[in-house]
Amino acid sequence: MKKMQLIIALFSLFLMNCAKEEAVETPTNTGVFTLESSGVVNGVLDKKYTCDGQSFAPPLTWKNAPAGTKSFAVLMHHIPPTGDKHVYYVVYKLPSTVTSLPENNTSIGSFGVNTVNGKNSYTPPCSQGPGAKIYVITAYALSAEPVIPASTTKVTMDVVLDAIKATTLAKSELSVSYTRP
Repeated sequence: MKKMQLIIALFSLFLMNCAKEEAVETPTNTGVFTLESSGVVNGVLDKKYTCDGQSFAPPLTWKNAPAGTKSFAVLMHHIPPTGDKHVYYVVYKLPSTVTSLPENNTSIGSFGVNTVNGKNSYTPPCSQGPGAKIYVITAYALSAEPVIPASTTKVTMDVVLDAIKATTLAKSELSVSYTRP
């Protein structure tokens, strides 16, 4: 009888331990991963963040990152009718504790090169031609910090996308428009 009680007690402890492990691994965040910017009103990028304004990087905020997020990356690009991609912002290696980037961010995260002037910084949209242009800002929640190959001389948007393809838990896109005066 004592053997049976011991087996039942051990089995109960095992089940309680399994329940505790499940509780730790169950995501507590059930919301949708979202990206927002106070520099965007009704889908329109404020002039301040373009070449017609102060050329500042827009402020960005994201929330509801999935459980297991260890790092973030933020990219901004535009694909004009010619088809070649214009990249304005490449920021990666953002710690999971960072949930926003301030206006004109120059120090949080690691910066990749933009395609406008080839510098490791934000460069403002300055698209030519008539009409509104659409720019896409994307935040990525990652299960690990991106590993950039040591042989890489320029960290481009494509290099970052390749480095995060296996670790992307979620992404959120913010499409914004801007019409030059």
